[in-house]
Amino acid sequence: MKNTVDFKGTILFIDNEETSLNQLVTILELIVYKIDINTISGMARSEGKSPNGINKSNLYRKINIGCQKMAIKGLEESKLPF
Repeated sequence: MKNTVDFKGTILFIDNEETSLNQLVTILELIVYKIDINTISGMARSEGKSPNGINKSNLYRKINIGCQKMAIKGLEESKLPF
């Protein structure tokens, strides 16, 4: 049986005001290690596609991290507002 972590507990931990910046950076580093995420242009280079093709494709979830738009391979674009 797989070990499962309480998702709600994890989100509440991240949202907690006492969570340190160091802890949040560690969580971000682990997330980036686990998922295929890159900038739009970086993903286009690695996939042999144009940045415009990646940007328009529904096969990648696009998110903003700071001022940079990122593409996550393997997650279909959601039509939901979040």
